Amino acid sequence: MRARTILYLGPLDGSDPLGVARSAAPRRGPDGELRYTVDGVRREIFATDDPTRAFAFLEAHAVDLLVLELRAQPPSRGESAPTLPFDETAAGRLVGALFPEGEVVAGLQRGRVLALVGPDVAGTRAAYRFGQLGVGGVLCAPTWDQLHRAIDAALAEGAAGKIAVCLAGGGIEGLLYEIGVLRALDAFFVNRRVQDLDLFCGISAGAVLGAFLANGIGPDEIARAFAGGSARVRALRKAELFDPNIAELAARAPALASDLLRGPGPRGAFSAVTRAIPSGAFAGAGLRRYLRHHLNQPGLSDRFSGLRRPLFVGATDQDTSEAVLFGAPGWDHVPIHAAVRASTALVPFYAPERIDGRWYIDGSFTRTTNMRVAVEQGATMVILVDPLVPVHADEPGYVRRRGGVFVGMQAIKALINGRFHKAVRAIREMYPEVSFYLFRPDGDEMRVLSGSPMKYFYRREIEELAFRHTLTKIRASFADLERDFARHGVVFRDPDERPATSKERLGARSGLGI
Repeated sequence: MRARTILYLGPLDGSDPLGVARSAAPRRGPDGELRYTVDGVRREIFATDDPTRAFAFLEAHAVDLLVLELRAQPPSRGESAPTLPFDETAAGRLVGALFPEGEVVAGLQRGRVLALVGPDVAGTRAAYRFGQLGVGGVLCAPTWDQLHRAIDAALAEGAAGKIAVCLAGGGIEGLLYEIGVLRALDAFFVNRRVQDLDLFCGISAGAVLGAFLANGIGPDEIARAFAGGSARVRALRKAELFDPNIAELAARAPALASDLLRGPGPRGAFSAVTRAIPSGAFAGAGLRRYLRHHLNQPGLSDRFSGLRRPLFVGATDQDTSEAVLFGAPGWDHVPIHAAVRASTALVPFYAPERIDGRWYIDGSFTRTTNMRVAVEQGATMVILVDPLVPVHADEPGYVRRRGGVFVGMQAIKALINGRFHKAVRAIREMYPEVSFYLFRPDGDEMRVLSGSPMKYFYRREIEELAFRHTLTKIRASFADLERDFARHGVVFRDPDERPATSKERLGARSGLGI
């Protein structure tokens, strides 16, 4: 079993800052760490008084518990100990760098932080600030026994929950970005595949991908389908994506003609014309037929109850603006192809979908990733993929020059992205013990994904770019991902390193340490 790693940030007045020698027999490691064993599990304590060094350590190592010392130390030479504002203390500077405002926690979760404060005013203020940050535990002037009981509780293995994948919207290019991200993630798995993870939440384009993943079709096979077809999935044709909404236009034409023949009326001719505009430029019937055809193939399921893994599809009731979760109790009778079609109805591009007498539109209008749903379903590790990020350009007029579609999508992305940041703040406070890992486009990825969500002909560039960039991002956070996946029974290894042996694979499947 992997050793538990504790990082201590505080004064180094002695060689044993956490008083380990009082309850165990520690020995000094080659890097200066203290090593000791509790209940057969080895622990390693790395201590520093420098927040910069602590941050660097957290970037390079998987840390199970961060202990922050803020208790007033006995003054030397008889002078009074200075009282610094919290944000200027070593602990305050570190947590400010670790948990920037509005960011999802990836790596060290707030539940893995233990703060030690004194009973004075400074301690009260620090405790209040830690409460605002959602830090897992704060101890006021603990005894050694109290401190070690808290450490033992924080390091307790506990029963790991589920791993969830939450996929946001973003049109065709968003779907391809998500395929690239998941294909990169899948390359690091040894004893599991992405499609074998515990549950999937999908909205809009993410719902299309989630429907295949929950049926056991992996990102590699889906990527091959978009490149020309595979054994179980054929390529999605351009005509199936972009089917003009002629039927609705024809259905509205008689009412327009009648209004114009009767004269302007109280609301005028312009009002009559606007009522005749279809609810979406594309009917979406081709996408519906594509999904229904594939999900009813042998070995696949168009019913939520028949899936290999649970799937939750987010949509929006157009008339009430309420979020709807297909696949949840009361909504699991809807065929998956209809639920996904409703979730992808991004007006004004696609017309709403009618289900049980009501009209539904894109789930992105009310939710971004449904990460809270994943946690409520028992997930303790959540992979978030959100391609719906507005482009950032310092050049004035950059967006305007690219035309109305680009302008409209930039506005939609900005609205949804702003709501996502608010949801992040709430989710991190509610579930500090959950590991969240967020993959979003940046740099070249953002440039390729900006503007219209209908970049059908750029599919290979988008998917490959997302794949390569995600490999780099995963390697930057490898230690934390490896730790959290291991906690859930998944062997996570860099594909550029040696392959796992058959013995290691067997050990991982049986739940044994490797």
